[in-house]
Amino acid sequence: MQKFLDMASVRHKLISSNIANVSTPGYESKDIDFEGELKKAVDNRRHIQGAVTDPAHIPLGQNRDEEPKVIVNRSKDGNGINNVDADKEMAGLATNQIYYSIGATLLQKKFEGLRTAIKSK
Repeated sequence: MQKFLDMASVRHKLISSNIANVSTPGYESKDIDFEGELKKAVDNRRHIQGAVTDPAHIPLGQNRDEEPKVIVNRSKDGNGINNVDADKEMAGLATNQIYYSIGATLLQKKFEGLRTAIKSK
């Protein structure tokens, strides 16, 4: 759940940056592959991972603290100034807000279940 909310937060920042730069000449929109990153995070739970306690250590397994890979859109379509499509970005922001709300609700329900289990005898 933490990774899900973290990815939704990163995606929100990227989309907000795209909207803020809608009139910046030459700006290239950015996003993450949300579904792909989520699948990678779920698959990572099935692998053994070693802790890196020193910068000289070689990571063992897949690094679970790895930031999502940012995808830069280099296409030339958009508003003529850059490749940011404001309508597409606003729709992406709304979709991302729904994802974040679902994740927060699921996390809240998980804690409610734990609270109930602790209080019951």
